[in-house]
Amino acid sequence: DADGERRSLRRAIVPRLGQLGTPLEVIAEDVLGEEDGAIDWVAAAADGRAFVVLVAGGTGDAALLQAGLVQRAWVEARIPDWRKLAPSLAVREEPPPRLLLIARDFDRATRIAAREAAGAAIVLARWRFAGTTGEVDLQRLEPEPRVGRDLPAPVPTAASAFPVSTSTCAVLIRAAANVGLRSTALA
Repeated sequence: DADGERRSLRRAIVPRLGQLGTPLEVIAEDVLGEEDGAIDWVAAAADGRAFVVLVAGGTGDAALLQAGLVQRAWVEARIPDWRKLAPSLAVREEPPPRLLLIARDFDRATRIAAREAAGAAIVLARWRFAGTTGEVDLQRLEPEPRVGRDLPAPVPTAASAFPVSTSTCAVLIRAAANVGLRSTALA
């Protein structure tokens, strides 16, 4: 049964959330968010920053990213009210919540979109079964690298933008001299 497999996967993932570099305390589970969308966990980091966590059983795609962004906005809007109801709640209003998406893998387009949508505010993590024990390992995915952005774009020079022959240059210099202009670069 798919629901049972999902519950088992979530039970295996939750104690390993700390493998991703930031220890998280789960403060709410199975939250119905925007448009009755499911939020697996709302968690808090040690510094009080909220995390909205969504888990996918298969490949994370644009739909998971979209759902995550919607649910993150929904949680962000409710944190002030939650803090009024429970002043000792471990989450702060600032900075805005981070989004943690966990899936078996993510397609390249989703990784690029996550990087461009919010940079460090979105964390992607891959889950996998570790051996035959049924334990799950989590691995934080690095952002998809930007291609070609390390090299500066070539700047066109006058010579490359407007190729002219030597004889054309001579004609232009003579014409400028006839109208009283003097070229310091070519003189």
